[in-house]
Amino acid sequence: MAMKLISKSEEKIILRAEIPVSIANAVRRSVNNIPIMAIDSLEITKNDSALYDEIIAHRMGLVQLKNEKLKMPKECGCEKEDGCGKCSMKFKLSAAGPCTVYSSDLTPKGNTVYKMPITILDKDQELEFVAIARMGTGVEHAKFSPGLIYYRYSEDLEKESDEDFKKILEESKKNEEKEITVFIESWGQMPAKEIFAEAIDVLQDELKALGKAVK
Repeated sequence: MAMKLISKSEEKIILRAEIPVSIANAVRRSVNNIPIMAIDSLEITKNDSALYDEIIAHRMGLVQLKNEKLKMPKECGCEKEDGCGKCSMKFKLSAAGPCTVYSSDLTPKGNTVYKMPITILDKDQELEFVAIARMGTGVEHAKFSPGLIYYRYSEDLEKESDEDFKKILEESKKNEEKEITVFIESWGQMPAKEIFAEAIDVLQDELKALGKAVK
């Protein structure tokens, strides 16, 4: 199996690979089985903003959190509605206008990846809530997705005019065998290289489980 790295950053990796498309597709689909932490429930005690409670809850679910190695709820066994310290993490937010409320206003501080705007508060308006974050997978809900992996046949990239693909095209033409170009992109919860490695580990675990099931 031949692979060649084209470009690499924390957010995105591009590589060329001489691997069967079936394997690449299996790794791609395995991304949605990587455990990721995201806000799963919200208890709003005060919301004077122009946004309904449901919209605030939806926007908080999209906030990228630094991924913690917590237990999956079904594996913890604590049987608590809000979970425990091993399977959940509690966040609080209390803001008063006039101001723009950002995801970075969550306490404890330092657990959000980006400073995302949540809502705007005018004078005398307030927003208060408690959020519970849990581990989950993209199969359950898209908010638990760490990013994506996709691929294209390298020869098909010749149809593209984007300057970013020029280097890929030049490398592809040197190889007579049909190959694919793989893209790994991160939403921020973990580096792109970890997404690729975790997806492969998840796939291997699933294959082992399948092997045991058919014995």
